[in-house]
Amino acid sequence: MITNISRQLTTGALAIAGSVAAFGFAGAAPVQAQEECLPQSFNNFKTNPCRKGDKLFTHINSSGIGINDPANFLTITETVLPLGDLHTFTFTPATPLLSSSGTYVIDYTIEIIDDPDTPDNELLTKMFEAFSAGYTTTGQTDSGVSLNKTVWSDAFGGSSLVGTSEAKSLDIGGIGSPGLTVQVDPNILKLYVRDTFFVSSVNGSLNSITNDFRQKSIGVPEPSAILGILAVAGAGAFARRKS
Repeated sequence: MITNISRQLTTGALAIAGSVAAFGFAGAAPVQAQEECLPQSFNNFKTNPCRKGDKLFTHINSSGIGINDPANFLTITETVLPLGDLHTFTFTPATPLLSSSGTYVIDYTIEIIDDPDTPDNELLTKMFEAFSAGYTTTGQTDSGVSLNKTVWSDAFGGSSLVGTSEAKSLDIGGIGSPGLTVQVDPNILKLYVRDTFFVSSVNGSLNSITNDFRQKSIGVPEPSAILGILAVAGAGAFARRKS
């Protein structure tokens, strides 16, 4: 009886160890090469997903009367902070949007990937924590500006709504910029983001919109540590088998 149990323990430990080792090696494999997110024309971003650190940004769809203007600009930045890195997506139209500009919509995804420039596998060590929306205006033009940032975790308009951050001018019942911060549930690796923005007042103009994404680190056991534990368990089972 003891021999059978020992044999089962040893086999199980080796099987788990093999799985952990395979998992670790798989995680260490380099991600598919992606362009670095440099300041760029928004038109370029439409056809070229880009990476900033451990975040992959992909354009899905966009609309608005001037959305194809080659002078529309996009910057994606990463700021290292003590409480967690901050990624910021900023769209700047070629000319400030006015009440006559109509409504603009930008759909894109942001997902956590393994950053090839770091020794860690961020798929195992990083997690979305929160997001918010904001905008910029000039002088006294913060009037009638509205930005709605809605985020899902399964699909655009899907059943898994993460939340909405609204940044709106005070004169239309908002709190200005930035909007409220929305918390993200654990274990979500990809977000589907829809920005809808416009200016409803003839006195208002919109220079740019910003999307902030804050992340946090999570602790996971090192594969080598797990293998060490399993090796000890296997050796103990082998010793019991001999006795």
